[in-house]
Amino acid sequence: MIVGLIVFAAAMVQGLLGFGGALIAMPLLVMIIGIQTATPAYALLGALSTLLNTIRLRQHTTPGDLARLVMPALAGIPLGILLLARVDSTYVTATLGIILIGYALYNLVGWTVPPLAHPAWAVLAGFSSGVLSGAFNAGGPPVIVYASTRAWSADRFRGNLQTYFLAVSIFLLIGHAVSGHFTGDIGRMVLLAAPALVVGQMVGARLCRYVEGERFRKVVLWVLLLLGLQLLFG
Repeated sequence: MIVGLIVFAAAMVQGLLGFGGALIAMPLLVMIIGIQTATPAYALLGALSTLLNTIRLRQHTTPGDLARLVMPALAGIPLGILLLARVDSTYVTATLGIILIGYALYNLVGWTVPPLAHPAWAVLAGFSSGVLSGAFNAGGPPVIVYASTRAWSADRFRGNLQTYFLAVSIFLLIGHAVSGHFTGDIGRMVLLAAPALVVGQMVGARLCRYVEGERFRKVVLWVLLLLGLQLLFG
């Protein structure tokens, strides 16, 4: 029951913003079922949530923007896996947290970062996201920050991020499968939680109509601030 409520809340946030489901789900699931179960279980649930969002928002995605993010990310994932045993994740996640907090506060006080329109910024965001995904399963911040600087509509923001995360999730799921992390118990848990995920997605999609334009940008910035605090102190 508790797992279902957590998955519902995470799916609702994911459906509303296009990211943030793991921010809600992972800390709570780890406390309840442990990290060895929570990580592969939410890898499956998160991938399903992302797939549903990708299908719903497919008409708002822009293939050119996606290609500039996905291709560098796929190149960065193997490097991240190689770095996994060589870099202290504490320092990396703390640094990411400081960057996100600084970026969110900078924009919330009324200043703005200029649009990162040059293709090199997309390559940098995608590659660094791939490295962080392979090493620490924390590849969201670079592409979320990059997307938030672009003059995209709320639906384009959601659609591009969801399609990007779906592509990365496929490679992460393959890694979990090869490592033997998907057990029968995890499969049953995912099946039981799936209805809560679908309902959460529906609620999030409904809420989208009330969170657009400048309101959407402010919500994204506040969630980035929370994500930064979680990375810094979590």
